[in-house]
Amino acid sequence: MALAAKRKAESVRVNGRRRYPESKRRWRQTYKLWRYGLTQEQFGRLLAVQENACGMCREPFAEGSPICVDHDHACCQGEKMSCGKCVRGLLCRSCNAALGHIERKSELARVYLANSPARLVA
Repeated sequence: MALAAKRKAESVRVNGRRRYPESKRRWRQTYKLWRYGLTQEQFGRLLAVQENACGMCREPFAEGSPICVDHDHACCQGEKMSCGKCVRGLLCRSCNAALGHIERKSELARVYLANSPARLVA
């Protein structure tokens, strides 16, 4: 099959215009890695080290599921940006959200546990 015919077969019409989902997926992946200061090779090595599973819950990444890049926010304050040196690993969406809550609320939890209101009632 000729390249043009193959591309046309892989395209999808949206509002009368051709869209190329595979091209869009590759572009998004490249942009995501650039934002986190990673190369495709580094990303691949991280996936291999983690055995294609979430770094926290160890659940294997499902085909096509989003993979979140975890980084130390103390190093790079930008939302969804990193210098690349502070990348800690790859997480599933659920663990990424949970870790974010833990990091933001850990000090509050320590204070609460040290001074729980129920001790004042007793």
